[in-house]
Amino acid sequence: MKEKLLAEINDDKINYAAFCIDKKNGYKILVEKTSKNLGINKGKIFNMKGASEIVSKDLRDIEKKLDKVFTNISVVINGDDFLCTNLTGFKKLNGSKVEKRDLEYILNEAKSSINKNQEKNSILHILNSNFFLDKKKYDQVPLDKFGDHLSLHMTFISLPKNHLKNINTLFENSDLKIERVINKPFACGINFINHKKNLKDFILINFDKEFTSISVYKNSSLIFLKTLPFGTNLIYRDVVKLCSLEQNEVESIIDELNFNNFLDTSAKELETKFFKESNLTKITIQHFKNIIEARIEEMVKIIFNKNSNFFEDKYPETFLLFEDEKIRKKLGFFFQKSFKDENFHNTLDIHSYDNFTVLKGAAELIFKGWHKEAIPFIHKKRSIISSFFSRFF
Repeated sequence: MKEKLLAEINDDKINYAAFCIDKKNGYKILVEKTSKNLGINKGKIFNMKGASEIVSKDLRDIEKKLDKVFTNISVVINGDDFLCTNLTGFKKLNGSKVEKRDLEYILNEAKSSINKNQEKNSILHILNSNFFLDKKKYDQVPLDKFGDHLSLHMTFISLPKNHLKNINTLFENSDLKIERVINKPFACGINFINHKKNLKDFILINFDKEFTSISVYKNSSLIFLKTLPFGTNLIYRDVVKLCSLEQNEVESIIDELNFNNFLDTSAKELETKFFKESNLTKITIQHFKNIIEARIEEMVKIIFNKNSNFFEDKYPETFLLFEDEKIRKKLGFFFQKSFKDENFHNTLDIHSYDNFTVLKGAAELIFKGWHKEAIPFIHKKRSIISSFFSRFF
């Protein structure tokens, strides 16, 4: 039984899951663990020694449960320093048939161009969206077909090398070698598509606690990714600051009140039972609600205005995916309303995910591969090019 260890670095904690192949050639989780890591903040390592000590302890706990020693790990990370670049490569065929070496040429040229223009970054993912032969679109490689002009549309996801060095060091301190580093929104999208088989052209917006990501999929292939440096925790912080409350008090108020059906009764104040740590103060429910609504409207405006060209009829479905279930359940209505206020008329569905949803998407990628991914980040036994072709032939 081949076990693999995966980890997601998430805000100030790390989620771990060990997977193995099951009898149906799928995969299953053997053990799960969520560990608070005080050496990490917003997914970045700021105390390497402290963070490494906690990872070593986590590893010992997992290995003891499974009676197994791990030497490799794959890591899922998020952040606003990811770069998404779209590139179209082409080659003139002059009437000859499409061969593997033609695609090899296109991929090498595109990869060289990205490396030259993004010297401080490393490529994590290369995804193909479409093949074109003489301006005719193909979903698969048009191998052995004759033509004059072959082109391939690709999406590159890259990350600063220094960020990767820190991630590598964190796990190397526990004698773990990183096999793959995977972008979190991409892993989340894989899991989402895996559960909604007919999804083709859609937008996925991840409202995490510290980051917000916009992912655009065309023919089930990721063609655009942008991560913004704010998440739903911004809502809590705004209320904390403007109402002089503690965050756990704000969470308690949001959890108990039903803002979806709340009518404007400005005179009604929040009950004193909510103020367990703060000095007793008079705050109307309407004022509390207005702060929340204003922050959500601002978040949605930033998302919509910076990416308005994607919110069109050619992407008929948009999904909002929340990391914080409380925000989805209690404030999801405001997010829907804010999108409608921006003249957004496409189908809009709201979902949430648990601590291990992302790792399940990463496991899908690692165990089964992804038909739209051109190459993995690290692959020892085969060259980059042979890895690319293995996904298509």
